[in-house]
Amino acid sequence: MKGTKLCHPTVETWFICWEDTRKTIKAWGGVLPTQCMVTPYNEVDYYKDELVWDAILVKNGIQPMPKNRKRITK
Repeated sequence: MKGTKLCHPTVETWFICWEDTRKTIKAWGGVLPTQCMVTPYNEVDYYKDELVWDAILVKNGIQPMPKNRKRITK
């Protein structure tokens, strides 16, 4: 397993890690410009817009944001 690394992005960046068949989300979170993220997963999507990231997680049954924050629903 090769894995993926994102270090010091220019802006805060959110990510979603999938297992290799992209059917199951295995990890998610955000990386600040002062941080590095290393994951054993090869299938990783990156988002500059937190609401888009949130909407994809919600579509997959994951509620990452507190209920009092605005969500995109489609």
